[in-house]
Amino acid sequence: MITGIDHIVVAVHSLERAISAYRDLGFTVVEGGRHPYGSYNALIGFVDGSYIELLGFYEDSPDHLWWDLLHERGGGLIDFCMETDDIRADHAAFLAQGVDCSDLIEGGRARPDGYEVRWINNKVAGDWQGLIPFIIEDVTPRAERRPRETEHANGALGIERLSFATTDVARFAGVMEAVTGAASESVINDELAAGGLRLRVGDHRLEYLAPAGEAGPLAAHLAAKRPPPYGLRFKTAGEARQYDPAVAEAVRIELVNDGS
Repeated sequence: MITGIDHIVVAVHSLERAISAYRDLGFTVVEGGRHPYGSYNALIGFVDGSYIELLGFYEDSPDHLWWDLLHERGGGLIDFCMETDDIRADHAAFLAQGVDCSDLIEGGRARPDGYEVRWINNKVAGDWQGLIPFIIEDVTPRAERRPRETEHANGALGIERLSFATTDVARFAGVMEAVTGAASESVINDELAAGGLRLRVGDHRLEYLAPAGEAGPLAAHLAAKRPPPYGLRFKTAGEARQYDPAVAEAVRIELVNDGS
């Protein structure tokens, strides 16, 4: 069963610059370590158990699933992972819905302290990527993969909402409804000149939005062929605010007090 968002992936050209930028925004950022396939990361953990993965490359890795998303489509908010308590059943459920995803594979990274974190996950490909989550099950203890530091100067507590840009809301929201058992509700976003469907999974909401016409921020995002995850909303115990994507590695981030 899918229980909620595990982590969000933000691809960046310079990991060191991204660490500095997110610290300046009031987030506590810790080094995550190196993967054996050319990427390395830093992590931002939250009290709801989710985290942001800031991901860069320490060597060229053109076969990496996220390489082109960074170098050809601009990077930023590119993908998301959801937690499951039965990865094999949920993997089969996604396949039954026609999702283009790989077999379950072993993954891992070496933390800066030398500890080897290990897990099992799948990869989601094609036009499903970034709109349907990949899923993960820990081999080493989950607490060793997630950052222990969860207090932030900006008061961020956890993910409230992840929004996506798509011209086929029913297709992707329908898959998530079928796999999670969650019911969706209609939503209109006048600011983005868009509408779509929203569903809650655990403590988190997934919002699939389509532009209402050819104008507006969401339409521009799709026209630019940017990665389909569009924006993040966090609950905060601090001041409600929005961050300029230009200083947040091309990620649209909003902090809200009431989680609405």
